Amino acid sequence: MDVGILWGERCREEICLLMQEEDDQVVVDGGADELHCSTEDNNGKSSTIDAKTVDNDVQTFIPPTTRYNQPIRHFPTSIINNPKYRRTIIHTPPFHPPKSGPSENMIAHVCSVTCIEHVQWALAELLFNDKKVGKATHNMFAYRFYADEENNNDNNEKKKKSTLLVKDNDDDGEKGSGAKLASLLELSSAENVLVVVSRWYGGQLLGPSRFKWIAGVARNGLVQGGFIEE
Repeated sequence: MDVGILWGERCREEICLLMQEEDDQVVVDGGADELHCSTEDNNGKSSTIDAKTVDNDVQTFIPPTTRYNQPIRHFPTSIINNPKYRRTIIHTPPFHPPKSGPSENMIAHVCSVTCIEHVQWALAELLFNDKKVGKATHNMFAYRFYADEENNNDNNEKKKKSTLLVKDNDDDGEKGSGAKLASLLELSSAENVLVVVSRWYGGQLLGPSRFKWIAGVARNGLVQGGFIEE
């Protein structure tokens, strides 16, 4: 009976992966990569910024398994190969949560960002160039930075700039974790920063306490990077 269940689960994973690859081909052929982020201006009004690439040259990250609900991600090569978007990424030491499985580990990756291109470059750098991170069970993240947006004034003669707070988060299959990281950035007043927490599942469920460990590891990264005080 157990063998039948495992075989059924394996077949389901293979079918899901094939379906995802078909969806991925459609996106790549369409020639557009889009990233949405929530923004707020100085008056607290919300809007949306879209970062798009207008060419067909994208690099796609496909998770090693569909078991943990990680999404397929697309990155414009015009951004990830451009040295002007390069960031210095700080990594915390591995953290092994108490009473977790033997291979359970969490690491935070933190860097300074001031535009969506910085975020895309840093995520691509971690997923494509760090084999261990690319194989993590989850790579949840949140970012928060200030950007300038040009608007026409009432007379339509000049353009003035208004500062926008750009922020967003992603669970990467670990439901609720992105919101926890976003809340940490807001409560600690961390600005112009991207924080990514990689988790390697150790085979033992941690329950709600996992969010405490995720936030704690992220906070250590923010302290180590000088974005907040200890």
